[in-house]
Amino acid sequence: MRPFVIIFSTISIDGRLAAKNGFSELSCPYDKTRQHILRSEVDAVLVGANTVRIDNPSLSLKYARGRPPLRVVVSTKLQLNSESKIFIGGRTVAYAISPNEEIKNKLLQLGVQVRKFGGKLCEVMRDLYESFSVEKVMVEGGGGIIWSLVKESCFDELRLTVARRSSARGRL
Repeated sequence: MRPFVIIFSTISIDGRLAAKNGFSELSCPYDKTRQHILRSEVDAVLVGANTVRIDNPSLSLKYARGRPPLRVVVSTKLQLNSESKIFIGGRTVAYAISPNEEIKNKLLQLGVQVRKFGGKLCEVMRDLYESFSVEKVMVEGGGGIIWSLVKESCFDELRLTVARRSSARGRL
């Protein structure tokens, strides 16, 4: 068993999640509000390590009320800054294939649960369901995480916004 998985993403009109320079702010205010409403309706919000490194999201509820979701980050080696917003306040779980022990220990001191997994995101989803009673997950990215879920057929719904911007020449 696994939770119901919703991929929530915005792409440019030419099909990109971000420009080559890493800039990824495509959403309009209405889309941001929808994002936060959905966060208030799910049990967990999941992102990949690159999203944490580049965007430094808190994954909090800003434009909606409700119970804050469990924040989940998936990483290969857990090469993340322990001062990232996702690890400050709130419940956070970090999954890693082979976690960096120094960073793992810092995160454990912050109250972050660190769990190992074998590399398949469906395995992470099953663990979220079995260990944390997560019934509905919102996946916010990035591209590698989304593509892995698609390849593994490990999602149930895709909510995609196409922004009226182009990523040509690294600009959005």
